[in-house]
Amino acid sequence: MTPEELRAKLARPAVIMEIGGFQPPVDPAASWFGDVKLSAAGEAWPLMGEKPMVPLCQVNLTNLPIPIPRLEDIALLTVFVGPEELPGDEPNGTNWAIRTYSSLEDLVPVEKPQLPGIVRPFPMQPRVLEADYPCYEDVAFELPPGLSEDYYDICDNVLGFKLGGWPTLIQSEIWWAPHNDHPASPEYVFQIDSTEKGNWMWGDSGVGYFGRGTTSTQRDEWSIQWQCY
Repeated sequence: MTPEELRAKLARPAVIMEIGGFQPPVDPAASWFGDVKLSAAGEAWPLMGEKPMVPLCQVNLTNLPIPIPRLEDIALLTVFVGPEELPGDEPNGTNWAIRTYSSLEDLVPVEKPQLPGIVRPFPMQPRVLEADYPCYEDVAFELPPGLSEDYYDICDNVLGFKLGGWPTLIQSEIWWAPHNDHPASPEYVFQIDSTEKGNWMWGDSGVGYFGRGTTSTQRDEWSIQWQCY
């Protein structure tokens, strides 16, 4: 196998969400880091105990430049995290929450509680990444010695707020993927990186990974893991 053949075998497209650097859009359905502006009518802000969760992002998936696997049926996605500690293996809705909406038509401005201002809000814009490559731990086949030793010179995994592509691993494979040690058999869908601009950190400059279920009865079940240095 040549380096070119290896890259062709592993490459996946992705969308990088660029944070800030342009004028905030007027459209309430626009993508934001650190803010959520829309919800379903009558939908309450998510709480952890009696405290409101922190809005981590709102992503408009209808205007992405390329389709992202496992997100094709979703128009808007919002992510929240608990106000006091980072989430563990809790189910969606407990110390973290993903909310998804199949259409923008019936969404309304969300009624926001008083928030602690942990994350700095910035609008986001999508940028296509033509080819993203897995970290070494996610390569599902044995590499020849030459390619194994030079792997990261051949295949570059791109860090960032990334939809699709491959997860940027820090410690190991995501525990629920690819081993599927989870009843919903989630697959990685997107990641949210730490950002100094947005004042958000997963531990020590870590990355948060989000997966969606693949079984027939749990395809809308989401999972989370984060890793840091």
